[in-house]
Parts: sequence; C-alpha cells; structure tokens
Amino acid sequence: MNSFRPEDFFDMTDKPAAGLFKGILSVWEAVAALPAFIEKVIRPEILGEIEEGAWLEPGRVQLGEGSRIERGAIVRGPTIIGQNSVVRTGAYIRGHAMIGNDCLIGHGTELRQILVLDQSNIPHLNCFFTSLVGNHVQIGGDTHTANRRLSGKEVVIQVQSEGGKQSINTGQVLFGAVIGDDSIVSGGCLLQAGTILGRRCLIFPQCSISGYFPNDSVVRPTSSTFEIIPKK
Repeated sequence: MNSFRPEDFFDMTDKPAAGLFKGILSVWEAVAALPAFIEKVIRPEILGEIEEGAWLEPGRVQLGEGSRIERGAIVRGPTIIGQNSVVRTGAYIRGHAMIGNDCLIGHGTELRQILVLDQSNIPHLNCFFTSLVGNHVQIGGDTHTANRRLSGKEVVIQVQSEGGKQSINTGQVLFGAVIGDDSIVSGGCLLQAGTILGRRCLIFPQCSISGYFPNDSVVRPTSSTFEIIPKK
C-alpha cells in the first residue's frame, strides 16, 4: 500500500518548515496549510543583500544572511527566504512562499504558495504554484506546474496499484505538485495538477505528467516522432 506521509518524501531534520507537517497524514494537506503557517512563523527582517532596483514588500519579507535579491526581482509577502539563497533578475515571488537555504530562484521564475527546501534550484523561466519542492531538487528550464483542473473541480491523484488505477481525493481545488528529495525534473516539462513525485525521481525532458510516481521512478517519453508536411 502506498504511503503519502510527509516523511516519505522529505527529510525535515532541523528544518524551520518542520512544524508545517505536524499532524498531517497526507503530504498534500501541507499545501493548503502553508499560508497560515508562514503567517505564523515569519519574522520580517533583512539580513541579506538587496540590489538596487529590486523590490520587496515592506515589512513582509524575511531574508536570511548571505542571501541576495538581484536587480529587477519582485518579492511580495509573506515570504521567508533562508540563508545563502539567490533570487535572480526578473523573478516574481507572489507571496506565501518559504524558500530554504542555498536555493536558486532564477530569471523569469514565478512562485506562489510554495515550499522549497534546502539546496534546490528552480532556475529558468519556471512557474510553480501551490506546490512542495524537496531538498536537493533540480528543475529544468521552462518547466511548470498546473494547479487547477479544467473543470474547476477538486484535484484528484491517480495512483496505479495491483488492482488497477485508484483516484484519491485531495479536498483541494488548487494543488500543483509534490516533488520528493533528490529528484530531477528536466526542461520543458508540465506537472499537471495533482502530480506526486517520490524521492530520487528522474523526469526526462518534454514530459507532461500527472498522478503518483514512487521513489526512484524514471519517466521518459515513449515516442519522439513527428510529421513533416509541405508548406502551402
């Protein structure tokens, strides 16, 4: 039987975000709990570097020592950024974000209602909303999460089991993805609403995926064929 406990996906040892998962049985429940948790624990202060031309919402951002916000970045609150992390030019953090130590949020990346644990990179032209990203996760350029079904109905998680495919209700209309520790999602991917990746997963480029993928899953496209037609 599959387990979706937070500790199955993330090492939370000595992590400021550990309290987010207290009493949570299914990891996706933490997505809905994240805004209230951040509001509770944030201690607005600027201990890092803010380059001229960057904008941080006054009194709503906690920036750790050694971290840097580059020129042209926008950070709305409440947002917590740990130590030695970098938010690059053109990034837009829209609030209710908690970013760990030694992280990189890259150019043109947009984040909202997200937890990013230590030493993870979301580096180039990414949109990540209502999601949880583990430790030592690498995201490729132009990879995104979708966080809403076309129907607007509750997000469900599709799980493949011995008895066939099972649908698990999340109780959430807005829910993007959970990415477990030490996973790599290559460039040009779409993680559809309700995508759950276990630890050490590897997603090849140009994949559009949904559902649950257990630890050590490798996902690659089954076909790279294309058609050439005459220009009219």
